[in-house]
Amino acid sequence: MKGSSAYVTAQELEGLRDVTGYLSAMLEGTSGDASHLIAAKAALHSVIEKAEKSRRSTSRRDTIKVALRAAEDR
Repeated sequence: MKGSSAYVTAQELEGLRDVTGYLSAMLEGTSGDASHLIAAKAALHSVIEKAEKSRRSTSRRDTIKVALRAAEDR
């Protein structure tokens, strides 16, 4: 799915962070093969990082737009 995108709300992002905590607890409690839990946790971290990077980029872009408009108004 290279190049796909999804809109993630702040609440959904917080929920994903909560799930990583639950997966960590499950990993600590397991004694068998936990490779599927490790992979799931890594995937969640990847999605969270991408959503946060996108949010930062959007915020930075919005700040630049405001600054450019202010400069034009002078």
